[in-house]
Amino acid sequence: MIRYLFDAANAITALGLTLATTAIYFALIGRFEIGICFGLWALLADDADGMVAKSSPNRSALTAQLGGALDGLLDLVYAAVFPAVLILSFNAFSVSALLAANCLILSGALRLSYFSTFGLDADGFGRGLPLNNNLFVLALLFVADHHLPVQGLGNLLIGAGFVLSVLHLSNFKFPGTGNALRLANLTLVAAGSVALLTK
Repeated sequence: MIRYLFDAANAITALGLTLATTAIYFALIGRFEIGICFGLWALLADDADGMVAKSSPNRSALTAQLGGALDGLLDLVYAAVFPAVLILSFNAFSVSALLAANCLILSGALRLSYFSTFGLDADGFGRGLPLNNNLFVLALLFVADHHLPVQGLGNLLIGAGFVLSVLHLSNFKFPGTGNALRLANLTLVAAGSVALLTK
């Protein structure tokens, strides 16, 4: 099995999983801003592995199939499990935080399962809010908490968990892929990382 990690795209996905696990670690020890940065960088790895996979025409079908499954796990860990752990940790593992965390993980798993089965619409759009937007919402809330008179960040995080869970499973259209979307992600990750690390 290890040999599949020697594929460039799969190696980047594995790096993303390492970044996501590190994000969870920092959330658990209360270094939330640093954890969000690692989550954002895992998002970049998620974007990069797809680009590398598309530019590797000699990949075997099995390598590509395994890479797709691995990529889905990365999505779930950095974009659903990490935000859920952060919400739990920030709120001292309260019952309301547990409910929000469960909603995030269940909606994330259902969304990923749906798209692994049905894919994008014929026009290249997906349905509902992509999971990676969870990271941007977390970054915004933590930056606003330090630069704007935001009160009750813990409650805002719990509320965001519930709202995002609904948006993930909604039926509105959202761009599925493309260089413009990747550039937007890169810009938001860079801006978010700078804002979080220099506050």
